[in-house]
Amino acid sequence: MMGSVYDYGVLAKPKVLLAMLLLYASSYFASVAYSGVNWGVNTFLVGLTAVAMAVSGANALNCYLDRDIDALMTRTLGRPLITGTIGPSGALTFSGILLIASSILALSLGTVPFLLFLEGAGTYLLLYTVLLKRRTSLNVLATAPSVAAPAWFGWYLGGAQLYPVGLLMGVLVAIWGPIHLWSLVYAYSKDYSRAGVPMFPSVASNENAVRGIIAALAVLIASSYTLVPWTRTLFYPLVVTLINAPLAVAGYRFYRSRTNKAGWWIFKLTAPQIVVVLLAFMAERLLFA
Repeated sequence: MMGSVYDYGVLAKPKVLLAMLLLYASSYFASVAYSGVNWGVNTFLVGLTAVAMAVSGANALNCYLDRDIDALMTRTLGRPLITGTIGPSGALTFSGILLIASSILALSLGTVPFLLFLEGAGTYLLLYTVLLKRRTSLNVLATAPSVAAPAWFGWYLGGAQLYPVGLLMGVLVAIWGPIHLWSLVYAYSKDYSRAGVPMFPSVASNENAVRGIIAALAVLIASSYTLVPWTRTLFYPLVVTLINAPLAVAGYRFYRSRTNKAGWWIFKLTAPQIVVVLLAFMAERLLFA
């Protein structure tokens, strides 16, 4: 079945897509502010388009490869391949076109952007989706390089050197990825158990799952302050503290209650955290140059 524009939009996982585009844009302009180089409209837009196509194509291919799992999970029953509004061949063609187009755009920007494209798409599709997702409870850790890729991509295109600040920003995103996904898995642990996907929170004892999530949350909060040495004022640590405070409260409530709802709240609150961290760093460099 051909499917509508809306169906293909759902296949691209729009919330994930928006998050990755925000990571790219905030990293790009943080790099521009850090380097003092005038930003290039064409470079920014080509990079944005490449990221949009790469993420959409990778998400669509993930839906194609995991359609058997998605059919067993309540959270994913509404996806187009499960409802039948898009057929497997349509999803495969859609993802292939986007991934090829994004690779060409990335290559047009240079060797490093192309390598970052390969790193992001490759780790998500091959390392995570194909090799590790159904085999190990630590599978989510394989997504860390892929979620960091848009941040590295944006930072490089913004004109600043990747090391040390750009590299560190990507590492912060990589740290954010697992806690964001683990808290979601905890909230929907029955779904993952039913589908036979050995995500850490769904296969570990409840006590170990809670400890693991709390430890990952503590690392996320602490790591967000590692950019402070490259700031000039208290603006950045203040904004970071404001976004981290409700996360710390949510973590405490989760530790006390250990309910699915409490895990879901950590998932919702971590969603904007990393984008706010990157935007705060960008704003600090722009406002207090």
